[in-house]
Amino acid sequence: MALVTIRTGLAAGLAALALAPALGACSDPPASNYRPPELGVPASAEEVTGIYRTIHQGLLQLRGNGDLNLVIPTHIGATFGTFTLENGAATVRTDNCGDQVGTYTVEVLAGAGIGRSTLMFETVDDPCAVRQKFLTIDPWVYADS
Repeated sequence: MALVTIRTGLAAGLAALALAPALGACSDPPASNYRPPELGVPASAEEVTGIYRTIHQGLLQLRGNGDLNLVIPTHIGATFGTFTLENGAATVRTDNCGDQVGTYTVEVLAGAGIGRSTLMFETVDDPCAVRQKFLTIDPWVYADS
């Protein structure tokens, strides 16, 4: 009986050693693309890449390649488009507005970090009233990237 106990104990010990690297990996924090925008006027799309939310459940995803996803669940739903950004001057196109192009100024306000960096759009000209309303009505707070 003692031999069985030793072998069982040895097998359990070897199994624990084999699993140790995998178990250790579970305690490491998950990788993150966390890169909140810097305060001030962003020079390019790459500087505002990320996911932003509003207090009214709006979601804005800006990608460094110029893709844009805007989700307003209580009104227009999801709309997709493109944007350009150069030294705070932005142009925005979304599928819900056809060929209409909106122009805005963009600035990052408040402190840096998730839940603190705030992206503000100010209308220069946008013939699409619904897009203008939802881009400018609330501050866009950085959620993650």
